[in-house]
Amino acid sequence: MGPALTTYNKVYVETTISKTRILLDLYEGAIRFVGFAEKVLEERDIARKGEYISRAIAIIGELDNALDRKAGGEIVSNLSSLYAYMLQRLTEANRTSNSLILKEVRILLEDLLDTWKQAAQQSPDTDVPTQPGKNSMAFCAGKQYGGLHVAS
Repeated sequence: MGPALTTYNKVYVETTISKTRILLDLYEGAIRFVGFAEKVLEERDIARKGEYISRAIAIIGELDNALDRKAGGEIVSNLSSLYAYMLQRLTEANRTSNSLILKEVRILLEDLLDTWKQAAQQSPDTDVPTQPGKNSMAFCAGKQYGGLHVAS
């Protein structure tokens, strides 16, 4: 990553008021990279497929690292298990060039994004414009969203 992009990312994180917005941006980034991997796989560009899958893996790893395992309870345990599953599936998709696995992970990420958008709508202090989603995964009320904290 170049110095300009590193500086931009640092300023973005430091000046973004809503940690919820950062969380949603991470999900959107992972979805975008999995989608890119699907597209370049169709084009048989194996090198770029691996690059995009690696980026999605890095984001999902960061999402998992951001979980507050002490305060989160069962929902954090379930999310961590789901992240581990997605990481395993992405690794398999990279190894086998299986577009169906990429689609599966993308759908899981989209469902989670919809869920977090729903949670953000219920919190009066978020600045995240959202649309009602299709996923009804349970979440705890309050600012912590069931123990998920985005690392500062």
